[in-house]
Amino acid sequence: MLQREKIRMTDIRNKIRNELLLLGKGLENTHLSELHTDPYQEKRVIKNSLLNFDYSKQRIDDEVIDYLLKIPDLINLKDSLHELFDGNLLNPSEERNVSHTIYRNKNSTENFQLVFSERERIKSFLEKKTLNSTIKNLICISIGGSRLGPEMLNEFQSLDGPINIYFCSSVDLLELSDVLGRCNQNETIIFASSKSFATSEIHKNLDHVKSWYSQQDDINFNDHLYGISADTSAMTAYGIKKSNQFQILDSLGGRFSVWSSMSLPAFINSNFSSYLDLLEGARLADEHTKKASWESNIPVLMALLSVWNSNSLNINNHGIFTYNFRLRSFTKYIAQLSMESNGKSINYDSKVSPFSTSPLIWGGYGIESQHSTFQWLMQGKIETSCDFIGLNDGSEEFIDSHEMLLSQVLAMTFGKEDKESPFKTVKGNNPCSILQLNSIDLKSLGFLLAIYEHKVFIEASVLGIDPFDQWGVQLGKKIALESKHDKEFFNKNFSKSVLPKS
Repeated sequence: MLQREKIRMTDIRNKIRNELLLLGKGLENTHLSELHTDPYQEKRVIKNSLLNFDYSKQRIDDEVIDYLLKIPDLINLKDSLHELFDGNLLNPSEERNVSHTIYRNKNSTENFQLVFSERERIKSFLEKKTLNSTIKNLICISIGGSRLGPEMLNEFQSLDGPINIYFCSSVDLLELSDVLGRCNQNETIIFASSKSFATSEIHKNLDHVKSWYSQQDDINFNDHLYGISADTSAMTAYGIKKSNQFQILDSLGGRFSVWSSMSLPAFINSNFSSYLDLLEGARLADEHTKKASWESNIPVLMALLSVWNSNSLNINNHGIFTYNFRLRSFTKYIAQLSMESNGKSINYDSKVSPFSTSPLIWGGYGIESQHSTFQWLMQGKIETSCDFIGLNDGSEEFIDSHEMLLSQVLAMTFGKEDKESPFKTVKGNNPCSILQLNSIDLKSLGFLLAIYEHKVFIEASVLGIDPFDQWGVQLGKKIALESKHDKEFFNKNFSKSVLPKS
């Protein structure tokens, strides 16, 4: 029965892919400006108390959107979402459940009991201020999702507090050495954040820090060392005291771990209620995704448009540009979330997916990007789809940024022709969406992050791939590690001039 259902879903996805190609051919000679009318514009804006989503500048017509909105039912998306929010086994290749939504949605599962107990430990740590008053520095040794999420949260809060927060991951040790040069051992604590606690980069940096602490005879390194991981035994083996350990669920992927104690270092200068605000925003995004109709469901529309742009319009790169300084690291976070989740070619049937899967995700802080990469966007030969993210606030503090965002969207979509001076022509025709936060706070950020999470999951559901495994990352590490220790392999494949000097 299971095999028969797999065959049926394969057939459905092949039909979806073929229909998308046909619809795309119907629009291949149509400029986006030709599709835009005032009624069209208004009906393609979804308004939410925390976020407004405008997809009126996408290269679609009514026929396209009508078909796209049929896809969720064709792939039984309601059932998939139900499994997601129940924390079911949605990662079959690793035989793991998924648990990131459990962190913000209470239920009666055994997993939530661990989540809740850890939440109480976070509360106790932040509220009781158990750290010695002499502590002035926190160094978070982490990499990937364990770094990107907390670092983004720390930047977003933009707090001046009693404790300086540093994030280090570089294996050349220059980053860490520079940080250690600003600190002294008595005033510093270390947070080692790693899901497995077996990551080689983490251990190399930790060993360097341990050596740094050993320079002071009167300091016990383990008193200054904290760990965040799914593997408590590995933390204990390294010497991290039980009282200094924070545990995440083994089923929680690193790129989804921002809701857990992985983000604890980012709140060291704020408070527990700030952490709860982040979770509440994500919970509201969960409710929106579960309850909103397909035509008014923000992550559903974002996912369908991503599949449309990649497969029907052959646009395989997607820029995300933020027009608020506090969101300057947002794109890096979403790039990992999207590409590590959906950057795959093999589907659930262990066959090559008929779809183009995740596009390249790139971008950055919009104001800076305008002076670095927008020349390529405006007049380059490769088409790009974009998300523009800003704050829906007309106050003097934000109005310039807001208007700049809107003007760049118009340039990207409508363009401007100059027949006498072709080098002054901007072709436009790049599909764009606008996401406008109604306030710049942690609840809104939590909502925005969770919306992108759900977009990634829904996109994967259409593509028929597992967004929660990461075999490419693991196998890449294995191949690199094997090569690293095989001197004969290096000597065979590289000239002596590029080999490391002994």
